[in-house]
Amino acid sequence: MLNLEKGMLLYHGSYTVVEHIDLDCCRTGKDFGRGFYLTTSLPQAKAFVPLSLKRKYGADISGKTGFVSVYQLDSVENLKCYAFATADRDWLHFVAANRRQGLFDDLLKEFEKYDVVTGKIADDRTAVTLQLYVSGVFGRPGSDAADKVAISMLLPDRLENQFCFRTGKAVALLKFVK
Repeated sequence: MLNLEKGMLLYHGSYTVVEHIDLDCCRTGKDFGRGFYLTTSLPQAKAFVPLSLKRKYGADISGKTGFVSVYQLDSVENLKCYAFATADRDWLHFVAANRRQGLFDDLLKEFEKYDVVTGKIADDRTAVTLQLYVSGVFGRPGSDAADKVAISMLLPDRLENQFCFRTGKAVALLKFVK
């Protein structure tokens, strides 16, 4: 599911419970830019917990516990949302622009108006492909040849979803459940 709906549950896996979302704590360089990331997939959120623990504590996370915070979306009124239906050329360019400064800057400007961006997640299986793409291994990023190779390697039908809440207005509509 890629469209936001009032009442839907969204999940966030982390090293800590996140009752109060602070966008200033969110990192840059992620798929859809700086924002608070959620998913409709509980297994995906659970799978993210160990990665979050490793980022916080280093390689040895033995004895450390992570959490999945659950949110309910109170409303979708007045939110400007953009949904990538699949991991296609537009998705690839937007993710690349967010991961590598100086790529597709005009595209980033176009997306500044959106409160929430949603689409497929570039997970650990796709990270290498994206790195090769932005590094120019498949050819110049944005060229037909490079785009074709990268998209064919991404296996977009196997990717889960993600929702990037990018503005305070959007985050304010998330109600912490547990």
